[in-house]
Amino acid sequence: MKYTVIIKLNIFIIFFSIQTLFAQDKNDSIFKDMGVSISPSSIHLNIKPGSSVTKEIRVKNDTKDSKEFVVGFQDFEMNTSGKPSMNFDNKKSADTSVVITGSKYGLSKDIVVTPTSFVLKPGEEIKLKMIVEIPDEPESYIAKWTIITVEEIYERPPLDPTDQPNRISMGVIPTVGFGVYVYQNPPNVKLNQLEIQSLQFLKTEKGNNITMSVKNTGDGISYCLSYLELTNLKTGVQQKLQNKSFTILPQYHRIFKYDLPSELAPGKYSAIGVVDYGHKEEIIAAEIEFEL
Repeated sequence: MKYTVIIKLNIFIIFFSIQTLFAQDKNDSIFKDMGVSISPSSIHLNIKPGSSVTKEIRVKNDTKDSKEFVVGFQDFEMNTSGKPSMNFDNKKSADTSVVITGSKYGLSKDIVVTPTSFVLKPGEEIKLKMIVEIPDEPESYIAKWTIITVEEIYERPPLDPTDQPNRISMGVIPTVGFGVYVYQNPPNVKLNQLEIQSLQFLKTEKGNNITMSVKNTGDGISYCLSYLELTNLKTGVQQKLQNKSFTILPQYHRIFKYDLPSELAPGKYSAIGVVDYGHKEEIIAAEIEFEL
């Protein structure tokens, strides 16, 4: 018996964008080109336990169609490249670069967003009200984080079985979703306990690079800027490479790769990896020497 399988394939997309203190602005928006925008893309809180704050999240529909959305939450882990892992529990992750810290860092239970669902007509904008209330209890005196998800609801169209009984039809609904990162640092946590664990020069077939591993050994969420300074030890010529702004969660580490310019002249070089975590007087740095 012959079967014909027809797959009607569309795409479901969830976009998450990690922004840091250096990139954050109250008026920032993301995904404007898609016709629906949300802002801000991340929210940084410093709430004292026993207190609460109220914030706004703006969603605007610039498409020609009405769209319906539902609001949810997603607590998460994070791997060494800064990408979230959505199995926020104490189970071992298949991704070995994910540090399993447990759900005690989940902020979702302390947040209420209203409305929880809404419809936006073409050109309409809504301001979601986010209330964060941190209870005055021992478990609240640590950093916490979560993602507020805003996902489109799409009416499922009926599948066309046609007149072929042996044909299987499958459908995937095209929807759009967004994620707003929310980070909470209570005033008691330490934000500047960072360590550069390694700085390495690597030669590969695709080019030369330097990798830097940074760990947050404190109990607060740090918002940092990193860069690499190169010096030709013969000529003294210096150049700065690739500013990278990033968020690093407590007890997590991040790995950064800096691609070296292909036009670097042969010779001996010094490379200094620098991490600026917002302190007025202090930064951390590590240095290596290598030869091309």
